[in-house]
Amino acid sequence: MPPTVRHNRLVLVNGEEGAGKSTIVRALLPHTPNGARIDAEDLGQTNPCLMDDEFFNLLRRNVAGLVENFWTAGYANVIAGSFLRDYPDYLAFRELLRLPCAVFLVELVVDKDVRDGRRVTRAKLTTQEWRDMVDLIPEDLTIRQAADPDYRYVGLDTTGLDVPETVRRIKDAIPEIYAR
Repeated sequence: MPPTVRHNRLVLVNGEEGAGKSTIVRALLPHTPNGARIDAEDLGQTNPCLMDDEFFNLLRRNVAGLVENFWTAGYANVIAGSFLRDYPDYLAFRELLRLPCAVFLVELVVDKDVRDGRRVTRAKLTTQEWRDMVDLIPEDLTIRQAADPDYRYVGLDTTGLDVPETVRRIKDAIPEIYAR
């Protein structure tokens, strides 16, 4: 069942490291009417980067605050990515949003070989040690099953897709925002 159409809409772009979250968040914005984007990787730059529960609590609060600030300023459609690890993270984030909204969770899935290639050629360079650590995080499929009536899951395998085709498929999946 599609989310009920409300004034505030949130597109959450999720996926493993190298899936293309930041790239797609940037590429969607020019197509998003009354839109704003948040890449939590930019918000969450810390030294040291502990990536523990306390860090993710802070990151969720920061993203939620920015989302609501954009909505209050009239940007009805916000795209945010790179801050959810699993379904409990989504639930904790959703509790932080005080304004009613429709949420569209776009999960980018990509074959490991393609993802690994992207990880070593992208602008955000990482070390092999970092990539190995991130690869140990188990995939969480529960985020696909949110029971919230204003939530829609959109899974997209981007293994053989370029950025324009990925954007086109996301737009087709969310006509509430991207109706032609």
